[in-house]
Amino acid sequence: MTCTEIVSRLKDLVLSGAAITGAVVAVQGLGTWQRQLKGQSEYELSRRILVTVFKYRDAINGVRHPAMWAYEMPSPPEDEAAKMSPEQMRFYGTSKAYQARWDKVQIERTSLYADLLEAEAIWGVELKELFKKVFDLEHELFTRIRHYIELINPDTAEASKEAIRNIDKKARDIMYDDLSDEPDEYKKDLVSAIEKIEKYLKPKLSHENV
Repeated sequence: MTCTEIVSRLKDLVLSGAAITGAVVAVQGLGTWQRQLKGQSEYELSRRILVTVFKYRDAINGVRHPAMWAYEMPSPPEDEAAKMSPEQMRFYGTSKAYQARWDKVQIERTSLYADLLEAEAIWGVELKELFKKVFDLEHELFTRIRHYIELINPDTAEASKEAIRNIDKKARDIMYDDLSDEPDEYKKDLVSAIEKIEKYLKPKLSHENV
């Protein structure tokens, strides 16, 4: 083998080695980038869910607030009001106020829905199971408010009202927050359920994952 051939062979080996090294570095860099991207995505998802669940909690607390202000209770349109009794007009204002309060709960619940689907695809069903308790508490309150609205509706048949009263006898009284320093039973249950969600999500907010 001539000197020229040896130099050419060494050149080929050096170039091959450089190509292999470059490929290894590229693969390692891609893996790091993918891990960073995954960590950032999970961080953002966790943050969104936590922020929304806190808004959702506050909306539920708002429904239970015992004070109902005048600005919350609209008057019916004049053409409808002319046909209403005083009891029907009071019912109109109260029912609209509770509807507006509950709309805030539903806005946050809807926001949670898409993020929880994404969370289930990434992390499995554990978070979904943790939210089940919160959603059960929401449904319990919704049922209690719906029954109250039916009971104060002057147009609800007395037989229907009696049936509702019999159902409510077996349920706990959760409609109003007593606003005391010590949370009532319902609020304790809600706080406990949300704390479990926080405990699951907050480790995913660690900067080590980003």
